[in-house]
Amino acid sequence: MKHIGIIFLFLLTIATGAAAYYNKGLISSYHEPLAKLLTILLVVIAANFITKIGVWLLQSYRKTKDKGELKQVTSVYRYAVLIVFVLVILVLLYGVIGPAITSIGLLAAGLTLALQRPILNLAGWSLIVAKRPFRIGDRVDIGGVGGYVHDISLMHTHVSMVEKDEATGRMAYVPNEMVLTQPIVNYTKGSALVWTEAKVRVPPKADLKKAEKKLLECAEEVVGKEMKAASKKWNVEVKPEVRAKMEYSASNELYVELSLRYLCNVKEMQAVKSEVTGRILAKFRN
Repeated sequence: MKHIGIIFLFLLTIATGAAAYYNKGLISSYHEPLAKLLTILLVVIAANFITKIGVWLLQSYRKTKDKGELKQVTSVYRYAVLIVFVLVILVLLYGVIGPAITSIGLLAAGLTLALQRPILNLAGWSLIVAKRPFRIGDRVDIGGVGGYVHDISLMHTHVSMVEKDEATGRMAYVPNEMVLTQPIVNYTKGSALVWTEAKVRVPPKADLKKAEKKLLECAEEVVGKEMKAASKKWNVEVKPEVRAKMEYSASNELYVELSLRYLCNVKEMQAVKSEVTGRILAKFRN
């Protein structure tokens, strides 16, 4: 039934536009429709030319070097040019903007009922553009789908999926409406550095002070420079830390779990963790 409604409103739109077209006496000869067709063709060519020139200027003169942000800005620019030139073509077809707006309103009413999900996706896209909860290149989690934002289109956000901090090679197309209803976690908003940890189990009789010292040495060797730079940037002391807690194993044996916490770049988390773990094993063997 919803498709019948769309077809009906589409025909009503054509009828409304045709009535406005003829009542205004816009067709006075056989050649005028051809002239309008050629004019519309020129408008399409001009729109394509202006879009390419605008994108080139944005890429050449935009101050930011962030490729993700630049890609998002150019995407918005393309959609804006498309909307403007669609309105221009409607004015050329109808002769006046009033009937065109009326026709668009009638068609929009039917589409609102029939295409609720796409409209919600469009609203989500508008929110992403306006509020910018994430940008292209950010590491995010949207409604349980985690990964790096690859692209943002009108209907979907393209996410290169990550599982256990490792790239999977799979692409998820997340409907933009999810930003309206689902929690969004952005791991790189403001800073690409995140806290992570490496855990070590030692017997209760072990020299905990010595073990803690070795763990801190491992973190300093791998991410010490990055954490000092973060301390200077944030104007607050940031350094690796070790936390201890008592646990029981499956065989009911008591042990101490030491957690080494440190900052690292979210995009290098797994590689850094692997290096830190390797250094810990080497030091504890010695």
